[in-house]
Amino acid sequence: MAKYTSFLLAGLLLVTAACERPAPPASDKADTYFDLTAYLQEQKRELQANQPMVLKAVATQGQAPEIKETTAIDWEDELTVFEQVDLNRPSLQEYYTKQEQVLEDGSVAVEYTKLPDAEAQVAYLRLRLSPEGRLLQLNARLQDENIIFFSNRSVQLDANAQTGDISSYKVEGVQKMVFGDSLRYMVETNL
Repeated sequence: MAKYTSFLLAGLLLVTAACERPAPPASDKADTYFDLTAYLQEQKRELQANQPMVLKAVATQGQAPEIKETTAIDWEDELTVFEQVDLNRPSLQEYYTKQEQVLEDGSVAVEYTKLPDAEAQVAYLRLRLSPEGRLLQLNARLQDENIIFFSNRSVQLDANAQTGDISSYKVEGVQKMVFGDSLRYMVETNL
C-alpha cells in the first residue's frame, strides 16, 4: 500500500507542476514604454484638487477662436484624448516601430510609428522625456476610420521642465460622417 501511496503522491506533484503557468520570460520591453495613463491620472488628481486658472481657446470650421479664462474644467474629460495615445499596453506594442534619440540637452526623444498593416488608432507618437524620465512633451496623431465615420487628430501636450506638470496642450482635428460635412476644430489650453 505504501508503494501505491508514493506513486500517487509523485503523480499528484507532477500534475500540479504541469498545471502551473510558466513565468513569463524576463523582458525589458515593458519598461521601454512611458506609462502615460498613470502620469495623466496623477495630473488629473492634482488639477482637480488645485483648480488652476486656465486660458482656453476653442475654434471650429476656421472661425476666430472663442477665448475663455476659467477654473471650471472637468479634467477627467479634458485629458481623455491624451490617454488614448498611451501605448503602454502589451496588445498594442507589436504594432509599432520605436526609435530613441538622446538630444543635445540630455532629454530623450522616443518615437513610435504604426506599422503599415496595423489597425491601431495611434498613427504616430513622439515623447520627449527628461534625463530623469519625466514627460516634457508629447506629440501624436490619431486616425480612426470606419464605413460611417472618419477622424484625424493631432495632439500636443507640454509639461513644465522642473515639475513635470502639464503647462499647455492643443488638439486639432477633423471629423466627418459619411453623409455629412467635415468638422474642423482646434482646442488650445494654457495653464
